[in-house]
Amino acid sequence: MTNVSRARPFDLNGPLPSGTTVLEASAGTGKTYTIAALVTRFVAEGVAGLDQMLIVTFSRAATGELRERVRERLTSAELGLAAPDPKTTDPLVRLLSAASEDEVALRRERLTRALAAFDAATIATTHQFCAQVLAGLGVTAELAALTGGDRFVESLDDLVTEVAEDLYLRKFASAGAPDRPPDLKPEEARQIALDAVLREPSARLEPAAAEPDSLAGTRRRLAEAVREEVGHRKRRRGLRSYDDLQTDLVAVLRDERQGPAAARRLRERFRWC
Repeated sequence: MTNVSRARPFDLNGPLPSGTTVLEASAGTGKTYTIAALVTRFVAEGVAGLDQMLIVTFSRAATGELRERVRERLTSAELGLAAPDPKTTDPLVRLLSAASEDEVALRRERLTRALAAFDAATIATTHQFCAQVLAGLGVTAELAALTGGDRFVESLDDLVTEVAEDLYLRKFASAGAPDRPPDLKPEEARQIALDAVLREPSARLEPAAAEPDSLAGTRRRLAEAVREEVGHRKRRRGLRSYDDLQTDLVAVLRDERQGPAAARRLRERFRWC
């Protein structure tokens, strides 16, 4: 966890970051600009080739924007190094051109090569990256065989709601006298289901020691039952969600047989992410 009291402004012209670096900033303050500039520096200074970088974001729209910004930054830096101008107002070009003539020429050559092979750059959403890795490891076909299919759906909301309603009716339809109200309203049951499966799928369900007949115990048992039943119906129907790609990749990396080789391939493939 970052200690806010130790936070300091990030110097884009300073030493290139190593290890894990957390860059925090408000929206619209230049995070994408900084990432694009860092990619350009890593390439130009020979730290890593563009094909050795993993650049991941969360949505397709953000991925498209980041891809274009990285391409633009590589292009402008390459053009700037073609005829370095000491009066340039571009701080990145000024930094990259502050070297010997041979080194500047080499930096420009690296940028030119990166632009020529730009379409092969791994700039993707988290889900796209997971899908690429699983396919590259030959795992996708195995998963399809195990599940009976690989029909991807962008949202599981309808399935989760269906399961929540089925389980709700199963529990409360014969709950006793008509004047005995169920512990949960239908809309509460749906929300619990959505939270348990979609919002926080890996979260531990608490309170574990709740009395079975208490409201807390009812809510927890419903969440557990929804998770289990959604898994059963996904397998029967051959459905896979984009979030499954992440859990599939984690499972592969943790697998005693496939994990070490898969992790080694990723380390060899990506030097910077």
